[in-house]
Amino acid sequence: MQKNATVQIKGTQKYPEGQEDQQELLTFGKFYERNGVFYVVYKEEGKNTTDLGEVTTFITIKAGAVILNRKGAVDLTQEFRKGILNNSIYTTCYGKLWLSVLPHKVESDLTVHGGRISLEYDLFVDDKLVSHNGLSVNVKEDIP
Repeated sequence: MQKNATVQIKGTQKYPEGQEDQQELLTFGKFYERNGVFYVVYKEEGKNTTDLGEVTTFITIKAGAVILNRKGAVDLTQEFRKGILNNSIYTTCYGKLWLSVLPHKVESDLTVHGGRISLEYDLFVDDKLVSHNGLSVNVKEDIP
């Protein structure tokens, strides 16, 4: 059964030159569990997110892996498995980028009542290290 949820996303980037950036998004979405796999779905839209337009994000959490799918104004599928390099294509209205992620931390404590997803990874564009990233997704069940 799908449940309504408040979804808080925090991202950090540390660049090789020493600069650091942070983003935070608070939105509403849904989450559910089916056959031991958890799913979180939320939309990103408005001034606080991308200037490209609306994006729907689907996160799948299963044994040892977090799979991130973004659809809409951008298109991206990334799989996070600790220590395993994953290549993907990030498509926007401006063109395509070849992205790779090398996760160092892939953790989740999601239950049917909510929880947290925590990722730490290196991001590469065209095989060049761009940043060291952290991503935290907190899912809190909305109680009617």
